[in-house]
Amino acid sequence: MVKKLTVGLILFALLALAGCNLPSRVNPVEDGPTALTLAVQTVHAQMTLLAETAAAPTYTPPPQATITLAPTDAPDPTDAPEEDICDAAGFVDDVTIPDGTELLPGESFTKTWRISNQGNCTWNQNYEVVFDEGAAMGAAASTPISKADVPPGAEVDISVEMVAPLEEGSYRGVWQLRNDQDVIFTIGGFWVEIKVIEPEIFSSKTSFKIEQSEEADLDEGASPPVKDADFQFFVASPNDKRIQPLNGAEFLLMGEERVEYGQCNEAELESDPIQVDADLVGQWVCYRTSEGRLGRFEVASLLPEDITQIQTLTLEYVTFREP
Repeated sequence: MVKKLTVGLILFALLALAGCNLPSRVNPVEDGPTALTLAVQTVHAQMTLLAETAAAPTYTPPPQATITLAPTDAPDPTDAPEEDICDAAGFVDDVTIPDGTELLPGESFTKTWRISNQGNCTWNQNYEVVFDEGAAMGAAASTPISKADVPPGAEVDISVEMVAPLEEGSYRGVWQLRNDQDVIFTIGGFWVEIKVIEPEIFSSKTSFKIEQSEEADLDEGASPPVKDADFQFFVASPNDKRIQPLNGAEFLLMGEERVEYGQCNEAELESDPIQVDADLVGQWVCYRTSEGRLGRFEVASLLPEDITQIQTLTLEYVTFREP
């Protein structure tokens, strides 16, 4: 009933409006039934539009989801409390033998690292530095870190005695720290890294001759010597002849295989004489001269072969220049 009343009112209003908007009566031809028809058509169109509008469903938007954003002043991860770590270490410095240090074959050296105790436990005398991998360079498998306790936050110098390899090349040895429970607690460890080089030659001769009873200088390759003599071709009797070291020089008979600098460098040289006889020919000798230079020689010949005769000793020698 309400809808019918509403439609009637709207129809009445449209008819009134149409009457107001009808063309003026200027042209008699437009007057009459034609004008009424146009008004009715206009009302019909308006009614159709109104009906379509009323019949269209009403769109209701779905509810929006609520999003909660994290606060912009969230704490930095570094502000989180640190773990209570008992054993931890940090590398501070290479006190001796920095990486790439050049050493001679067989040269002895002491490697010292400065390490800090970054944990919460004291390192006692049962804590050790232990070899891990690479080249051990003659060092012991383990060495105590210190003779005294190392409290948290303190630094300690850890030293290991080593010997450079005998052959030229680059060498690296990695070491770790181990606690008193035999647990390794360093990550990646720390290392010693060296380069073994052949020393320069100071003097050398392939045919250096020394007459019996004469002295010789192996620094300069001279007989009689230019400076201090290193040895004398000493004759005690026709059947007792020796290479007798002089002025602090040292010698050691090594055998028939050729020796290199590194072997002479690690050899325990001595001041004892070397017996000269036919069996000495072809033997190698390591020496250190009176001026401290290391060298080697091979006995090339001893002539005449009769030991009772006056003889000449011929050497092929190399004296190295110390760095």
